[in-house]
Amino acid sequence: MRFFFCLSLTTVSKAPRFAANMPSVITPFVLAQTISWAEYYATAKKYVESDDRPELYRNEKMLKYTADNIGRMDHILSTINIESKLYNLLTAIDTDLIWAVLSEPWCGDASQVVPVLYTIASCSEHISFRILQSDAHPEIMSAYLTDGSRSIPKLICLKADTLEELGTWGPRPANMQKMVLENKDRTDISFGAKVRMVHEWYTEDKTHSIQDEFIDLVKKWTLN
Repeated sequence: MRFFFCLSLTTVSKAPRFAANMPSVITPFVLAQTISWAEYYATAKKYVESDDRPELYRNEKMLKYTADNIGRMDHILSTINIESKLYNLLTAIDTDLIWAVLSEPWCGDASQVVPVLYTIASCSEHISFRILQSDAHPEIMSAYLTDGSRSIPKLICLKADTLEELGTWGPRPANMQKMVLENKDRTDISFGAKVRMVHEWYTEDKTHSIQDEFIDLVKKWTLN
């Protein structure tokens, strides 16, 4: 299992992305299966602390990944500061939006990214932040491939009233994505070193790259 790239743990299909004039992939039925940030966090804790967990999380390495990810999420939530430019844009939103995020607690990138997205969304009373656990929904992941892979986390921005898709973001900031791709096939760097490289980048970046990208995205999505 190559969790460095946070790929969904199901086979990637070749299903084409829905065209803009076709029905939305994120339907009311799909949204009904989403959970809140609080439920997502509680789910991660349950997987680590109890025996009530899916088979995937019965693997000791997977449990350790998830426990480490909870620590990362806690750190981000306790230290993040939303930049004033982004905050002002968010508080000026007057259209109801849904940010649906495809994610899983085992994913290292998700632990660094999803709490940031949640905190950003929390700045606006017009953004409903929802999470769909991607491993249980491969058909949805197939509609939001990144370079042919089911990479998470992935955010889909929708108009709340019509479910019109305004855009997507993910699985990671552009600078981080570039670094991952550059090192993807290198054999002179161990898997463990690659993982450390990723988390060190996030630590040094202090969420600035994600926030900078969302300044542009919020402008784009709220002008539609």
